[in-house]
Amino acid sequence: MMAKGWIGIAALIGTALAAAPAEARVMTFHAALDGKTGPDATGSDATGTARIRVDTDRRRVSVDMTVEGITIPQLWAKLVAKPIGPIHFHKYASADAGSASVLVLPLPYGPNYHPTPHGIHVRMANYDYAAGAKLLNSTLSFEDFVAAMKSGLVILNVHTDKFNPGEISGKVIED
Repeated sequence: MMAKGWIGIAALIGTALAAAPAEARVMTFHAALDGKTGPDATGSDATGTARIRVDTDRRRVSVDMTVEGITIPQLWAKLVAKPIGPIHFHKYASADAGSASVLVLPLPYGPNYHPTPHGIHVRMANYDYAAGAKLLNSTLSFEDFVAAMKSGLVILNVHTDKFNPGEISGKVIED
């Protein structure tokens, strides 16, 4: 009887492990933002850093971003008031930052934006790519977004009242 009990427990554990979801594939990227490089060099002294995690199974994007030298009141008010927000990802047609671009994924303004003594901290966790892309009517599929990020064709922009096209920006690079 003892052997049957252990066999039953082993079967239950095996079933539970088989039913557990496989670990999602998470890709990590980073971006260093400034006003001296990118599609529209502004000469701004502001800087920023972003860590981006992409869960390819769940199609979720997480962003942890710090900006120094730009405060929340300086963000482009027109975009703060809209669902897309003043910070978003652009996909460029080629590695030349001056090539044509499309808006891909916004970081909507709201409770994820926090003032810091010298700027802004933005943290978005497990952001649904499809929901974000829909805010922009983006037709770029999740797979194409990931491929563009891996190819260095995506730039993260911070838009301000002073520099509507983007005061600082940075190329997204795979870790």
